[in-house]
Amino acid sequence: DVSIDLTELNNNENFWCSGGLSIEYDSRLEFVLDRFEKERKFFAELKAYAGIEAINELCKTYKYDVYIVSVSPHGWADSAKIDWIRKYLPDMVLRNVIFCRPSEKKGEEVEARLNIKLDEDCFLLDDYTANLQEWENMGGTGIKRITYCADNSTKKWKGLELKDLKKLEKLVF
Repeated sequence: DVSIDLTELNNNENFWCSGGLSIEYDSRLEFVLDRFEKERKFFAELKAYAGIEAINELCKTYKYDVYIVSVSPHGWADSAKIDWIRKYLPDMVLRNVIFCRPSEKKGEEVEARLNIKLDEDCFLLDDYTANLQEWENMGGTGIKRITYCADNSTKKWKGLELKDLKKLEKLVF
């Protein structure tokens, strides 16, 4: 699960990116999760959604510090996710990739590992509503990534939404 967030650190804006944001998943979620646990390179072989180059462009600029916060079950998955990032986000600074284990919360991990306090200028782009709600409860701003698997048809998410990755920069800046 890759997440996007923006925070002001050292007069730069920081941007955080998450899994469903950019990865095209098989619609049979149980099948995907089973493969993810068994196949070492499963994540690395997934395709990126259209528009992923917009995230890479944000990585290239000194205007934003882009971070990826990704839930990952184990080291094999971490390695496969790094391979995916190298392929689709070649300008991503790898030291800005934070892996959390399934029991850990993204917001808490970001605050602890980067020694920051989330605020309204910290944006998280994520497809999972619970992550967004937790992020906003900690003071950040959530943006729901709309995909065919995460369409917000239940209307549980009331905040910002984004379908086209190419429109991300205009949405938040």
